[in-house]
Amino acid sequence: MGTQPPKAAGSTASSFRPDHGYPARSNAMDVDHSDASASTWHAPLICSEEPTVEDRHSTEQGMRSHTSDEVASRDACPPQPIPPPYQNIPEELAGLLITMIPVKEGLKASGAELADAYLEASDAPPVTKQSLSELDIQNIITNIKLRHDVNFDRNLSFRPNTEGPKGQEKERAAQKYWIALEAELVLYNRLFQGTPPIHFSQAKLEAFTHHAERRIPKLFQTVRDVLKSLVPDRDHLRIDEHLDIPMLMQAIERGVCDLVRLAEWLAQLLKEHCAPMRDVFVDEMVASTREGVAGHSLEKIVDGLRGLFGILEAMKLDVANHQIRNLKTLLIEDTVNFEKHYHLDRLVNSRSRISINTAQNWFADATKEFGPHCSQRSRDAQRFRLEVLTRSVVAISFGRDGRSDFPETFFLDQDRLRMLKAEINDLVMFEVCMHMFVELARQFGYDGPISLALGQQVRVSLLAIMGEAVGHGPQQWMMNSEALSLEVLRQASCLAGQAPAHHFDRLADADQHLRNKFIETSARHAAHLEASLLPQILANVDRHSASSPMDLFTSLVSLSPSMPPLPTYPSQPCVADTFSFAHLNPETAKLTDLANRITHIILLHWRVWGPIAYVQEDYSQCSSSASDATPSPSPMPQTQSRQPLSSLEQEAHVPASMRTGEPHEAGQETHITHHTLPR
Repeated sequence: MGTQPPKAAGSTASSFRPDHGYPARSNAMDVDHSDASASTWHAPLICSEEPTVEDRHSTEQGMRSHTSDEVASRDACPPQPIPPPYQNIPEELAGLLITMIPVKEGLKASGAELADAYLEASDAPPVTKQSLSELDIQNIITNIKLRHDVNFDRNLSFRPNTEGPKGQEKERAAQKYWIALEAELVLYNRLFQGTPPIHFSQAKLEAFTHHAERRIPKLFQTVRDVLKSLVPDRDHLRIDEHLDIPMLMQAIERGVCDLVRLAEWLAQLLKEHCAPMRDVFVDEMVASTREGVAGHSLEKIVDGLRGLFGILEAMKLDVANHQIRNLKTLLIEDTVNFEKHYHLDRLVNSRSRISINTAQNWFADATKEFGPHCSQRSRDAQRFRLEVLTRSVVAISFGRDGRSDFPETFFLDQDRLRMLKAEINDLVMFEVCMHMFVELARQFGYDGPISLALGQQVRVSLLAIMGEAVGHGPQQWMMNSEALSLEVLRQASCLAGQAPAHHFDRLADADQHLRNKFIETSARHAAHLEASLLPQILANVDRHSASSPMDLFTSLVSLSPSMPPLPTYPSQPCVADTFSFAHLNPETAKLTDLANRITHIILLHWRVWGPIAYVQEDYSQCSSSASDATPSPSPMPQTQSRQPLSSLEQEAHVPASMRTGEPHEAGQETHITHHTLPR
């Protein structure tokens, strides 16, 4: 890794919207063939069920002899084909597990579970050097998704990706692997220290050994490789000495492998290089290993190995998060330059999924529609076009006239924009409920003022009713309409000083009324909310149009990773306007945060895509024709040239591709999971 985080540095987790955590791949590792020897323990670890040349030769000889002996009875009883010896060894080993486990003690998994996991689980551990390579600094600084998302999150960091269907599948695969590891240790005990011993021929024992050693050698090699990627070069010799795979496997074969001593050495090495907060997990790993060896518990030994891999993964995450924190300012400041070169490089080499024609047509349509509404003071070309983009983005965010889709050029912001639209929909539905609350209060005879504090109290109650359904679309409000209308009815009755039970017979009517309002008036409420937010967003865009990316980050990104709630107001300000709760004070925390987030997306998007897709005539040096779907490579020498590294880049070992937009390796656009929640 080059640089190591300081010993005292802790690791806090953080977030992307959308949640990214790094997806760990389960790629099988290639075993270093330099460890191979004549011993069966050191044979290649890739299992092959094909018979060897000697096996085939002996089989053919046996078949010929058998045929000659029974030639006289060939017509009466045709001989059955004899399968090659040892062809189904994995199945035989699985059968051996099933027969052994009923008499084994200390294993929670049944023989059938062990046998199934032994046959089906991956040969490689859930955490490998390849899966952790996404956290290498080279992959971090060339990951376009991460480079874009870092602009919008103060607490961005990596975490394991265990959410959603893919995360759950990954967890199931990992669990099966550790059960398979238990099965393999059971087989080792039976094959090498079994009582009574299994009476196999030497050839069959070697074949069984070859198939039984599927995972342990790869596990040790993975530990060795990952450790080398985490510690300085000066410690690599120590690692090679203690994790000598052939020697470890010979010790296991002879029953003299000192796992406790190995765990204690690993603990010492890990504590030298990991954050102090990880020390407790290191001690737990050693304790589990020691308990497993002392109590002859294979489950405890596997728990210790599982804990070891968890520590290795956590250390890699700590290093990556430490590097992200150190490079964050540089990454943010370089955002526009990096993204321009990245997208242009892909367009020139016909590797982009973005259609420039489609984007340009979308912006031309937006100019026709919103151009007449732009203010006179922004009639200079740059301001005019930026205001057109702003009005168009806001209109789509509010779903005006059925608008729902952003052009493909917003692909890096699609999750953020989807969340913004969901929050706007919830605000609109809140306003519908508040409108009904005011109506019912008037019907019940209350004609006094309605304080903002009371409005906030009603909102808190409605939010509690919605719970986790918030953010999942208007249909969730329809599904909860009965509970919402009941709460609105209760609150309005209390405000009017009447017993709530007096009006409960109107609950069915109130529910139907609220559902009708959701359908009929939500567009009107959305228009009111848009009319309130649009001037604030336009003012933000104008105020920050010349700000650097870092200034945008400082000014527009909330200090809290979660959306701030509406503040509680004193009871003095009173209003009767049905839209007052969202519009009386346009500087409320919620609305201000919405305006800032939309502004931030618009400004970064315009600086990257404006000269590439929307106003190509002003960027002719990078494109030979504004009507082409991709720019011509010839007018773009700057994407091929290498700019000198700054001293900060050199200090952080940042490669030149970060500034030049050089071609990226396949897979670098994987959505690494970065998150705000601590591990």
